[in-house]
Amino acid sequence: MQHLSNPPAEITAVCPCVGHCTTALGDDVCRSCLRTFEEITRWVEMSDDEQRQVNLRIATEHLNIQ
Repeated sequence: MQHLSNPPAEITAVCPCVGHCTTALGDDVCRSCLRTFEEITRWVEMSDDEQRQVNLRIATEHLNIQ
């Protein structure tokens, strides 16, 4: 497994949704956007900082598994 030494340069609060949600199929984490069911349902209520934290987690986990 590769370890991330530096996080991605810019993490924004842009929603990572690509319109192919799999949490409706029972997945704990969406296979498309990599957010949890709770993150998806709370997204519109989250502050920009919270959204950036979710996107940072996604980017970090994604780079660690490649």
